[in-house]
Amino acid sequence: MNRRRTAAAVLALCAAGALTACSSGPAHPGAAAVVGNDRITVATLQSHVSAFQSAAVGDSAAQQQAGVSQKTLALLVSEQLVDQALAKEGKSVTEGQVQQVEAAYLQQAGSAQALRQAVVDNLFLAPADLEIYAHLQAGQVLLLQAAGVDPSSSTADSALQQIVAKASGEIGVTVNPRYGSWDAKALTLAAADQPWLKKTASTTA
Repeated sequence: MNRRRTAAAVLALCAAGALTACSSGPAHPGAAAVVGNDRITVATLQSHVSAFQSAAVGDSAAQQQAGVSQKTLALLVSEQLVDQALAKEGKSVTEGQVQQVEAAYLQQAGSAQALRQAVVDNLFLAPADLEIYAHLQAGQVLLLQAAGVDPSSSTADSALQQIVAKASGEIGVTVNPRYGSWDAKALTLAAADQPWLKKTASTTA
């Protein structure tokens, strides 16, 4: 089996991992997003995106991928939201749990190099951000368990979606419009609308 295809299957994003709601109102100055009282700064987001771009050098498919900033911000916000939801339950993700998830990915990918490539090619993240991704996955499992849901059950995805949506409404999530908006139907960060591009096109036609 193609090694990259196998790694892609291992690292497919869980549909219920994305946010389903956002709070109204503008993001704080200098913030790419705000989750509760925690800010994810534009500088932090840009550092993650720059790390991805450096890792993707020479990989034309990864370099041409659109929406890297949105995908990265979705991960950072989701991690914050899940962590804060867990804190309300008196729980937190341990380093051991993160390492366990990473070890499972590594075993299934076959090698560290294959796993690294899958993170870049299929998640469009910097290799170092695998830790954040694994942290999120471990946190989602804990949220399900806290709600009395078996993470391996057929209803886990829909249950997690409801849990995260409720947490989003209670904690509050604000996204800088520069990076788009949360799409509840698609469970992802929709691309930012840029009406000035349409205006420019119409005036120059």
